[in-house]
Amino acid sequence: IQTITSQGRAPGYAVVGLVQDPRKEVVSFRHLFTTRAALRLDEPQQVDMVLGDGVRQRGAAAHEITEDTPGVAWVKQDGQREPERARAFHVTDAN
Repeated sequence: IQTITSQGRAPGYAVVGLVQDPRKEVVSFRHLFTTRAALRLDEPQQVDMVLGDGVRQRGAAAHEITEDTPGVAWVKQDGQREPERARAFHVTDAN
């Protein structure tokens, strides 16, 4: 997976990695993912674990996303200093 993540962009491969608990070091090559997204997180420290050091202090408040705003996330891309707030579609059974 590390090889595909680091060299796969040229031939058009993309790798999507997902974790449920960012506190656990289950993905030792997080630095190879060029785009990171944080949905609602439980603790302020988890924001920097997911998005990178200092991102929470620059405005990414993923730990403050409420259950009333499903689909909201903070996104950080390599080469971009500031995180961006994003929102995905949320379709419920009632829709």
